[in-house]
Amino acid sequence: MSDWTEEALASLRAAHYTPRAWLTFLASSLRRARELRAVYPQAHRRLLALAGAGLAIWLAVGFTGELWFAAIGAAWWLVACAMTDWHLGLLDGDRLGAANTLTLLRAGAIPAVAVLGGAPAGVALFTAAGLSDVADGLLARARGETTRLGFWMDGSVDGLMLATVALAALPAWAAALVVGRYSAPWLVIGASYFLRAQRPSLERIVSGRIPGLVTFAGLTLALLGVPGAAYLVAAGALGGLGTFTASVFRAHAYAV
Repeated sequence: MSDWTEEALASLRAAHYTPRAWLTFLASSLRRARELRAVYPQAHRRLLALAGAGLAIWLAVGFTGELWFAAIGAAWWLVACAMTDWHLGLLDGDRLGAANTLTLLRAGAIPAVAVLGGAPAGVALFTAAGLSDVADGLLARARGETTRLGFWMDGSVDGLMLATVALAALPAWAAALVVGRYSAPWLVIGASYFLRAQRPSLERIVSGRIPGLVTFAGLTLALLGVPGAAYLVAAGALGGLGTFTASVFRAHAYAV
């Protein structure tokens, strides 16, 4: 965590999280983001180019007659690009990188996956998203592009993608497990940032890769309409909650 972040969070906490303090914190954060664009001009320009290309694609979708779908997709894409631009300080150099670009493109596909659902195109796009999740990690390591931005983006996009598909394809009880599994870490991380002005230790994380793969496989089967897929998804989500809980306890023990 940077000195600026610690100071901003400390000021927010000292002001007892009043609405005015939150507005001050947000304004300071936006001002900091503007300053960082000057530090990372190449990455900022790359994001602008990606934003423009994505808008052109959604505009083309709109011309097919799917105006509401195009509007939602374009708005989501702009939010994803803006959030990435807001956090350029998490890069280790003035380069967005192929891995982060791939993760951002996966984020942009979320509305399309949600709308297409179990249609062949929807299943194909969800499968491609899963493969890109593997590919971006391999790319980052192979090209020396492992960054804090990539770490946080990858986890956020994965959670949003899986939770969205769960809400679209599963019974409410199973979807709730998936949403809970992927929202719990961010609630804990957010609480740690805002209440303690420090992030949880990442040194003792218990890998949730296998439960994640089980969840992904179950969701793919759910999109295909396979009976019982919800139970496979539930097993993956519960396993993920278990690894997250173990990570929290290990991080606490390590800190003590």
